[in-house]
Amino acid sequence: MKGEKKPKPIITGTFLDEITHDIPSQNWGEEDWLKEFKVMKEIGIDTVIIIRAGYKNFATFDSRVIDAYVVPDLDLAELFLRAAELNDMKLFFGLYDSGNYWMKGDWQKETEVNKGFIDEVYDKYGYFSSFHGWYLPHEVSLGERNYTKLIQSIGGYCKEITPEKPTLISPFFHGVKVGGSKPITVNEHKKVWESIFENIAGYVDICAFQDGHVEYEELEEWFSATKELTDRFGITLWSNCESFDRDMPIKFMPIDWRKMRVKLQVAYKFVEKIITFEFPHFMSPNSIWPSARNLYARYKEYLRNFILKSVV
Repeated sequence: MKGEKKPKPIITGTFLDEITHDIPSQNWGEEDWLKEFKVMKEIGIDTVIIIRAGYKNFATFDSRVIDAYVVPDLDLAELFLRAAELNDMKLFFGLYDSGNYWMKGDWQKETEVNKGFIDEVYDKYGYFSSFHGWYLPHEVSLGERNYTKLIQSIGGYCKEITPEKPTLISPFFHGVKVGGSKPITVNEHKKVWESIFENIAGYVDICAFQDGHVEYEELEEWFSATKELTDRFGITLWSNCESFDRDMPIKFMPIDWRKMRVKLQVAYKFVEKIITFEFPHFMSPNSIWPSARNLYARYKEYLRNFILKSVV
């Protein structure tokens, strides 16, 4: 379409994971985070996603709704929204993942807690201009555990409270790197997600598939198949380009730059935006991982070369 922005093979969004599930905490304070947001702004990131504001008995702020036993010394949700506002970024607010109810198929209880949490969050933080949308943190690959009912109910409540704000999900491809279960083919993926999208269209605006569970040479086929579906059901397709390495024997280290470059150059042909999980841990010059600083340097070189080629 004339005048429409062409997608680019670059990262313009990142998750923020400060209730770390399977990666180490960086133990950052307010000054560290404010510095990090400036770095992210400089590298071209305009969107941040709190991956979950509550998880099990952990929370990013002292919530009266969820039974959080471990909370931070400062209100991280407020800090992230404020830092996003200072840097002209959009923020998607991640909801609560009990790690319990929905995992057992009890979508009603998961919804009940999240409805109260949504009310609390919007009452507390809705005034921030950076508060752009909601992230539904429940991750699946096959629509298991009554997923469509859960997304319909939680996504529907987000739409009821804030009809103008988009909702985002980030499922994963059930490919050869899933582990613990048999992978499915891309044709089986199409059948599974045709049914899921048919049921959650209208409750979800954006879908950012995690790219790390299939082989690199398979990515094009999986994204192409998914793009056909999202176009049909009116859902915007993004890519969640994982900046950690699933090919290593430990959880988790920054990815080899060559692998990330391949993923970027495949995904951009099919998606409207590329985000990553996640910049602060795996790509930042401020990361506790030394190799993240090198990944940042390689990515900056890539950006410079990309810009030079774009203007030639």
